Amino acid sequence: MQSKPAVLAYPNSNNLGDFIQSIAATQWMQYQTPVGLDRDQLHVYQGEKVKLVMNGWFMEKPAHWPPSENIDPLFISFHLNPTAEKGMLTPAGVAYFKKHQPIGCRDLHTQKVLKEHGIQTYFSACLTLSLQRKNFVDTAQKRKGVLVISPMERLLPQQEIEIKQGLRGFVLKGIQTIKQPFKNKKYKKAFAHLENYLKQIKEEVTYSTQLMNPDKHSEAERMSAALEQLQKIASVRLVITSRIHSALPAVAFGTPVLFLSDGLEHPNQKSRLEGMESFFRILKSEDLKNETIKIPKAKPIPKRILNRFKEELSEFLKE
Repeated sequence: MQSKPAVLAYPNSNNLGDFIQSIAATQWMQYQTPVGLDRDQLHVYQGEKVKLVMNGWFMEKPAHWPPSENIDPLFISFHLNPTAEKGMLTPAGVAYFKKHQPIGCRDLHTQKVLKEHGIQTYFSACLTLSLQRKNFVDTAQKRKGVLVISPMERLLPQQEIEIKQGLRGFVLKGIQTIKQPFKNKKYKKAFAHLENYLKQIKEEVTYSTQLMNPDKHSEAERMSAALEQLQKIASVRLVITSRIHSALPAVAFGTPVLFLSDGLEHPNQKSRLEGMESFFRILKSEDLKNETIKIPKAKPIPKRILNRFKEELSEFLKE
């Protein structure tokens, strides 16, 4: 019996970037409707055998690794975050990776860490690079305006850390309170640099966020918002963002990108950017003062990356 295709699902995620990655995987399944599996609950899956495209950020609950034996995974565009390395690279976790190697790594940090554990890897970049503009807008329409998505949100105090319960949570909350005036000042200064730059472009500017509260919006609503965001990205002349999964779809659509890295100095964040400079310009907000070319040219995607996506996914999903 043919295994059904599956994509990762994010019932509790507030990040539309997660849904955009699932959209990127689903597009390869043509007329098949994939099964959605919660990324952080793969270990308890007991349904029929599925073929799961394993792309994205891993993971919120590393103790839940490795996945169920009922899942046949294709590791492509895989990111292993430093927060999860210890929990996922147990002897059982390493054995699981080796069983399904080579691992297509979304970034150079993930590739380096897995190689250190004797796991075969390759740099796949992100599956969102395979998104096609024609699937989201009429490509004959003229691009217009600038879309600013979640710029420098991690400079805001409430974005810095997740507040946990208990004594540790109390201490972290105290630290946030102390830092808040400084971080607010830093954010306002960075945002002023951005606004001054935008005044020089003389284009209509639309502001958007990549975050959406799962307590207030259903999974279907968040998926719909992700699709709408992709339509906007495909329609504008320039995207300015501090979110990788706003930047990479823009690259896929041939939309120029300026990626603002303010607030991304922590290793947990920097690790995700290793190798991304190949696809979009990474700069600090203060560097916008020196931008002489107001709207940069879009960077091309190496054909070898897109060709490997086609080879790997076509073979994996074939009936």
